[in-house]
Amino acid sequence: MFFRKLPSLLTLILALWSLNFAQSPSAAPRQEKLLNGLRVLMWTDAASPRVSVKVRIHAGASFDPQDKEGVMKLLSESIFPNNDVREFFTDELGGDLVVTCNYDYIEIAASSRADAYLSLLETLANAITNPVFDKAVTDAVKAKVAATVDSNEKNASYMADLAVRKRLFQTFPYGRPISGTSESLKKIDFADLRFAYDRLFGADNATITISGNFPADTGYRAVRRYFGAWLKSDRKVPSTFRQPNPPADGLQIIGSPEPEMTEIRYAVRGVARSDKEYAAANVLSRIYETRIRVKAPEDQRSNVFVQNDSNILPGIMMFSFTRIKRQMTAEVSGDRPKVEANDVIANALNERVTSSEFEAARSAAVTEYEKVSVPSRWLDADTYKLTSVKADQLSISSVSIADVQTLADRVKQQLIASVILLPAKTGN
Repeated sequence: MFFRKLPSLLTLILALWSLNFAQSPSAAPRQEKLLNGLRVLMWTDAASPRVSVKVRIHAGASFDPQDKEGVMKLLSESIFPNNDVREFFTDELGGDLVVTCNYDYIEIAASSRADAYLSLLETLANAITNPVFDKAVTDAVKAKVAATVDSNEKNASYMADLAVRKRLFQTFPYGRPISGTSESLKKIDFADLRFAYDRLFGADNATITISGNFPADTGYRAVRRYFGAWLKSDRKVPSTFRQPNPPADGLQIIGSPEPEMTEIRYAVRGVARSDKEYAAANVLSRIYETRIRVKAPEDQRSNVFVQNDSNILPGIMMFSFTRIKRQMTAEVSGDRPKVEANDVIANALNERVTSSEFEAARSAAVTEYEKVSVPSRWLDADTYKLTSVKADQLSISSVSIADVQTLADRVKQQLIASVILLPAKTGN
């Protein structure tokens, strides 16, 4: 097996990197927990000119009610509903603000100058623990999100991603749009946002990280003062949903919203972020992308992507042929087109993993992992209930070619969801 052989130079480098990471003092934070259940993680760095704070709520768009997709996205936008409030972080605190909503969590990430970190914490706490949900605020954020959704629905790449997700997952949460649709947003009012906030946006369902140039004791006292009154969520809601049926067989043909722009998507069920095969899936998706790019027409290689999206529950591995400008001979409602990508995908899935492509893909996966900040790794451990941050890091560097091949054998046995977006045929 793999470990019976002398380690290659790359394996040795990865092992040394893992040891250095594990021994780094910045990797282990000071950990505290408030009486309301809020978990607090702190890293101090006297050399940093800034302080960064992240507040992550461990619930995301997967909790949107069916037919009211977009509730959690609107909720995340309602915390800081206007540009004046957001510009305060830049103009007054010398930092920034980024709010993220995905299927698994809502995260508010902000920063400031080191001398302004107390104002940073107070501003975040006031907005997060006591948000305003009224008709005016809700209408304003709905208009903002609706404008983005309207633009997305005219984008062929976005619609192709959504279409293949829906074909793979049906009504399962990962098959629904995070920002909702033009129709679903119309059904949401401020009462929906308040209900979602009370149900999920509680201190006992959140983690806060603070990193940078600040005194830990003073920082912790500030968190207790500003976030201590944050209420717990009304009730815990387990992340359990009825699993979707296998996807329908055959190629689904959909009209493209962009003239002369074709999009092709294939997708299979992926693994959960906490699954022991997550590292293998991460490596395997990179191997598939390299294989398919080599076999795709030269002018299309830069438009080929394979992504592995792992969520709290099993996610998706998506194969994308995007921004294809070649004319297709079949109309959307006419004969089924011959799709050359079908053969390319089949060949990529059927080939066995070679040692050279495995080493290259694993190296890329380790490099990508290194780019993730230490606080984000700890937040992921909380969101996805990982064994530990150290174990997660080691799983990437220690994954073997046998692990990847085992997963590849199972992937090729799955039913594949496939979608093509064709532009309407114009003229003769």
